[in-house]
Amino acid sequence: MRKGQAAVEYLTTYGWAILVLVILVAVLLSSGILSPSMALSEECTFGSNVPCEFALFNDGGTTKISLRLFNGFAYKIRIDSIDLKSDTGAKFTWAEGAVPLVLESGDNVTLTGDFASLLGEGTVQKFSGNLTYVSCAPEIGRDCNEGSPHSVTGRVTGKVLTK
Repeated sequence: MRKGQAAVEYLTTYGWAILVLVILVAVLLSSGILSPSMALSEECTFGSNVPCEFALFNDGGTTKISLRLFNGFAYKIRIDSIDLKSDTGAKFTWAEGAVPLVLESGDNVTLTGDFASLLGEGTVQKFSGNLTYVSCAPEIGRDCNEGSPHSVTGRVTGKVLTK
């Protein structure tokens, strides 16, 4: 084999490999997989026994949240308060009569609330929270009026959507 032919074959082989790599990167970029928003890990947690799901969205002139809480305890609990606030201290106001509430073991409840101001659509927001509950375990009391309150901290992180 001549040196020229070997060089052409070498360049052709690497040329095809580079072409496939360029096509692969173009597909990944166009699909949005490599966008910064894909690196965002949405999070909703109030401990392992009270998992949650949420949706942040703008509706009219306010930002609203729909927060679903699950009771992962083996007994029912009474949720006395949920405070969810931003780094600036602005809080969500829950719909009237949302708390206190009794949640059976394995059940869930969806709460809705309004934020103090309008947040930008598509922006990533972080909120810290505090949930206070009372255990309604049979060993403590039957009617959820006995027992001391427990407090768990939590976080909600996600993107504000358009309704």
